[in-house]
Amino acid sequence: MFESLISFEEFPMEPTPADIAARWRDQMQKGYLKMAVLFVLMRKPLHGYEIMKEISKWTLGIITPTPGGVYPTLRELESRRLIEGEWIPEERRRTYRITSKGREVFKKAVEKHFELASSIRRWFFNELARLEIIDEPDLPPMMESAAKILLLKENASLQERIEALRRLRQSLQNTVMILSKMMEQIKLREEELKQGHNVYD
Repeated sequence: MFESLISFEEFPMEPTPADIAARWRDQMQKGYLKMAVLFVLMRKPLHGYEIMKEISKWTLGIITPTPGGVYPTLRELESRRLIEGEWIPEERRRTYRITSKGREVFKKAVEKHFELASSIRRWFFNELARLEIIDEPDLPPMMESAAKILLLKENASLQERIEALRRLRQSLQNTVMILSKMMEQIKLREEELKQGHNVYD
């Protein structure tokens, strides 16, 4: 599995852990960029520069694509028939639109992403419960279900979207509560360590 993520021949000598981690990060960023391109094209056809602007806007600047990253991605998605491009002579640029296959791939990718996120979430909350930072080891996955509605249900009603936002708000409130408890635990642990240090001094 790891061989598909990284080719050790790309490094002139034996790769360091930092080299390997950087390579994995780059691979993940490329995957998220493909999803981001499909997402913005689900809304309307766009040309390359508009795609970069929309991705940056919708990801709140977390993904800030460059021409060197976007245009190879567009060529790859087009070769896989997930998007199709059309040259507009009067505008002297190429406009891209998502295909039905691209929409299906995007939906499957979102489903797989949330399956992974859900597994990580369960492990994380189980660990927090074991450390007695939270009471319930498995909180309802409200954020996942709400995000799926906002991302995938193009024909969702206004009421469904309002309900999805309400779920997101509730989930974020729960997250704030958990983080607050974690901060309290960290502060207590910090005080314990300070007291222990003073004793040995």
